[in-house]
Amino acid sequence: MKAWRHKSVIRLIEESNNNDPIDEIRNRARNLVLTALEKGWSGPPFNATQLSAYLGIDILPNDSVLDARLLSNTGKKTVIEYNPFQKPTRINFSVAHEIAHTFFSDFKDEMRNREEEPTENKELEQLCNIGASEIQLPYAIFSNDANSIEEITIENLIALATKYKASLESVFIRFVEVINQPCATMICTFKGNKIVIDYSKGSRSFDEIIPKNFVIPKDSKAYECSVPGWSARETVHWDFLNKKYDVYCIGISPLRRDNQPRVGILMTHKLHSTALQDKKIKIEFGDATKPRGNGIKVIAQVVNTSGGLGLGFGKSLSKNFPDVKSSLQQWHEDKKRFQLGSSQLVKISEDLYVFQMLAQKGLFEKNGEIPLKYSYLRTCLISLQNACEKLHASVHMPMIGAGQAKGDWNVIQGIIFDELVNKDIDVNIYVFPGKVPAIKNKSSLTLFDEQSTWRKEK
Repeated sequence: MKAWRHKSVIRLIEESNNNDPIDEIRNRARNLVLTALEKGWSGPPFNATQLSAYLGIDILPNDSVLDARLLSNTGKKTVIEYNPFQKPTRINFSVAHEIAHTFFSDFKDEMRNREEEPTENKELEQLCNIGASEIQLPYAIFSNDANSIEEITIENLIALATKYKASLESVFIRFVEVINQPCATMICTFKGNKIVIDYSKGSRSFDEIIPKNFVIPKDSKAYECSVPGWSARETVHWDFLNKKYDVYCIGISPLRRDNQPRVGILMTHKLHSTALQDKKIKIEFGDATKPRGNGIKVIAQVVNTSGGLGLGFGKSLSKNFPDVKSSLQQWHEDKKRFQLGSSQLVKISEDLYVFQMLAQKGLFEKNGEIPLKYSYLRTCLISLQNACEKLHASVHMPMIGAGQAKGDWNVIQGIIFDELVNKDIDVNIYVFPGKVPAIKNKSSLTLFDEQSTWRKEK
C-alpha cells in the first residue's frame, strides 16, 4: 500500500476510514455524477460548468489563469476561475478538476491551483485528475459506450474522446477500467533517446504484468509519435509479454512542467472465442418471480421509502412469497435501518433469496428529480454483489428502476454491469412476453438469446 504524504490526502483517508484515496475519490465522483443525473444533467458531452451550477459553484473567466483555479473562503461562495482561451476540451477537464478539489474537506483552507508548487501537490493533483476523468467520462454511461465499439483501435478511442469532449489521455485511462476485453494502455515520456512508461493499466481480463518504468524497445514504431496527433501501429511481442499483441501508438500533449514529448500506447489482443459473451447482462422474456437456472438464485427488488410493495412486480413477488411483504413491513418500522441506500436479504428457501434495495424516494417526480436515486441504487448493488459472492448465487430481476421510478435504463444497466457483471456475478433480466421495453440505445452490455422472441418482435 502506497504511503500518502499530502496533508489533504491524509485527512481524506482519516475522515473516510478508507486507506485507498483513489477508491474514495472515485466513489465521491461517481456519487456526484449519479446525483446530478437524477437532477437532469445529461450528455455526452458532459458539461462540467453545468455541473458546477448544480453544486452552487460560480464559474468566472479569467485569462490571467493558466488553466483553472478554485477560490473559496469560509462563509463565502466557492468560485472556479478558468482561462477562456484554452481549448474547449481543456476547459471542461480543468473545471472538472477543480470540482474534484471539493471532494476534500479542507478545500476552503487555501486556493487550489495545480500550477502552484506542482511537486509538493503532486499527490493531490493526481487524485483530482482521477476525479475529473470520472466527471468527464461518467461511470455507467461511459461503460456502455466503451463496450459498444466494434473494434479496439486508436481511431475508435479518438471518436470516444470527441464524443465526450475529453482528452485522449483521459479516455485512455478510463477505457481500460470499464472495457470487457483484454487490453492495456500506457502513458509514456520521451527521456533522451528512450521512451519510458510512466503509467500503465490493464483491463480486468488483461493477464500480462507491465513492468514499471519499462523502456519501449528501440525498434518500436512508438518512436515515430514524437508529435501530438502522430500515430503508428504494429504487432509486438515484447520481453514481458506471453504472446503477440496489436499496439496502437499516438503522440499526446506534453506536461507543461517539463515539455517532454509523450506518447500513449494502446495494447490489445483480439479474442476469437465466445468466452466474453458470458460477461454480459442476459435479458430474456419471462417472469422474474420465477427465476431460471441451477444453483442459488437471488431476486433483486427496488423498494421505495413509503414501504409499500406497489403494483406490478412488487405485488406479484409478495403473492408468490408472502415473507417478502412481512419482512419489508418489519424493516419499514425500524427507522434506523430503513434508510435510502440500505438493503436486506430475505431467505425464501435453501436456494432462493430476495434482496430488497431501498433506492427510490417516494412514488413521483418532485422538482424535476426522478424518484429513483442512482447513487443509492449503486450502494445497494455493491451490497448485493457482496451477498451473492458469499452465497455463490446468480442475480435475477426485472428492469429495476426503469418503470414508475423513472430511471434511465441506459444508466441503470451501466451500474448493474459495473457493480455486478464486471465482478463476475451472473445477472439475468426478465421482461414479460410480448412487451418490448422502451430502450433508447442498444447496448453491448446486454446479451439476447438468438432464439428469443425478443429479436423477432423487435
